[in-house]
Amino acid sequence: MDGMVNGVRAGNLIFFSAIRGRNPETNKSPDGVRAQAAQAFENLKTLMESRGLTLRHIVKVTLYLQDLADRDPFHEVWMQYFPEDPPARTAMQVADANASPGGNSRFVLDVVALAE
Repeated sequence: MDGMVNGVRAGNLIFFSAIRGRNPETNKSPDGVRAQAAQAFENLKTLMESRGLTLRHIVKVTLYLQDLADRDPFHEVWMQYFPEDPPARTAMQVADANASPGGNSRFVLDVVALAE
């Protein structure tokens, strides 16, 4: 899943970094921020489940957008995955959200979850 590891635990917190909307089977990101956001949240669900957790355990997300214009379409998908009591979120623009040159990632996420 885009080079993701199962996170780093510090006390009761788990930190996940470099979460993108890359399909783990094809290793490619779909076109468009909505499709990438949905894939990123599915990737994140898989990571959380590998730790015995759910998306409800997420307490903070930092969203690094390549273009701030993508914030609204990302938010639409966000609300599908977090319809009530969403985690805290910060969004900012970065020069390039890709792990390597030439990628089509529209964003990257850093996530903090509360472990049980």
